[in-house]
Amino acid sequence: MIDEPSDPDDLFAVVRDWFRLLAAGRWAEAGDMLDEPNGYGIRWTPAEIRHAFELAYGPGCRFRASHPEGPQPSDPDVAAGEPGADVWAIRDGRGYRVDHDVPLNGSWSELTAQFEFLRRPGGLAVVLLDLHVL
Repeated sequence: MIDEPSDPDDLFAVVRDWFRLLAAGRWAEAGDMLDEPNGYGIRWTPAEIRHAFELAYGPGCRFRASHPEGPQPSDPDVAAGEPGADVWAIRDGRGYRVDHDVPLNGSWSELTAQFEFLRRPGGLAVVLLDLHVL
């Protein structure tokens, strides 16, 4: 649970903190940052997150040609390139949505992390909706 931001763009910092945990190999802590399952009932465990990376960049894809070790999370502070990132208020007023490119293998990738920050008593619940290539 996080506090309501003074500016919705502040939610990017929360997402980037999540990326930093993954990059540092602190997968369980990254999972612990997520307060609720998504709308499909998926509780994003470290195994689920790794599986989503592998599904997005499985054998035979272009990414694997240049990264045979597979997708490895990177620190967003040193990732090459510019990330795509958007935030907007959910129309019914229940919170915010953030779509943010994921840093992999030292660069910003085409993989997108989609988060919701939902208003709950005591703050905003952090919910990972999906990880997929848009």
